[in-house]
Amino acid sequence: RASRAKSAGIAMKIWSGIPAVRVRLRDRAIALLPSISSQERVWLHWGMTSLAYPFFRDAVEVVGRLLTLQDDLTTAQVQERLLKKWGDRATTKEAAQKLLLTLVDWEVLRSTKTNGHFLLVARISSHSPALQLWLLESLLAASSAEEVEAQQLLRLPEMFPFTLSIGLSDLRKHDGFHLHRQGLDMDMVSIRPVKPMTPAKLPKRKAAKKRRQLTPSLFRE
Repeated sequence: RASRAKSAGIAMKIWSGIPAVRVRLRDRAIALLPSISSQERVWLHWGMTSLAYPFFRDAVEVVGRLLTLQDDLTTAQVQERLLKKWGDRATTKEAAQKLLLTLVDWEVLRSTKTNGHFLLVARISSHSPALQLWLLESLLAASSAEEVEAQQLLRLPEMFPFTLSIGLSDLRKHDGFHLHRQGLDMDMVSIRPVKPMTPAKLPKRKAAKKRRQLTPSLFRE
């Protein structure tokens, strides 16, 4: 019962118990649901989980970097790299192990006969440019960098399970990104700031006139 309660709390934090700064991205993700297939929903869960949990974002970045260098990875390799950032604690090792098993459940990685050894499943593609741009915006918002180079954004290591079909021109058209030129031929991308919505002021109510208290008569007494 305690484990189920913790799991429910984790899931609620991803989609429901979120701060105000993430509501816009969450609402856009929900708006995308009717136009995508059930297999494409992992794009939305990936972005929202990265926003909710920095450990998840750091872990999948480590996995992505390992898979660019080699075809497989082990739990020990991921733990070793995460310990350098999150500290040499037993909870870090355990969380890394559980996260890799979660990626197996999501059918992003597959385990082999060797314990703690994983391979990448076939990459996930999508025909929706809006979905691809949403994930890129979510991952950039989840990172500690205020801006990144455009080509680097299209090759983020934490995007390792996904295949993109969009390019620089799509980044320029996206309302959520702000692009500016740095140097001769480098385009930098940052999240376009959103003005907070101020609630409409309600008309002031006129103060009710105080009724004059009459001196009670003998009958009223």
